[in-house]
Amino acid sequence: MGFLGHRPPGVLIEMPHKKPPKGELTFSQLLYNQLLSSLRVVIEHVHSGIKRLRMVRDKLRLRGDWFRDTVMVVACGLHNLRVRSQHRAYLTHAPANLDK
Repeated sequence: MGFLGHRPPGVLIEMPHKKPPKGELTFSQLLYNQLLSSLRVVIEHVHSGIKRLRMVRDKLRLRGDWFRDTVMVVACGLHNLRVRSQHRAYLTHAPANLDK
């Protein structure tokens, strides 16, 4: 869900609708929450892919902000490399018969 109080300029923050006390959500609010949750699943998968690098997952005790930023940039770059790798590409056609 992120930090609720952090609102940088020029960024649109979308939050799911909460059910009112002793009430129900409208159909449009339910549909909006479903669409938003599917996007959040993708984002959570990206976060877990970045956290494969243990240095990001553990507490970083180095004091320089530039080092923390560099670690995050490297982790994001490794995640992008892993996702865009040719070894993860799906076959678009049937594999060739190699028995010949």
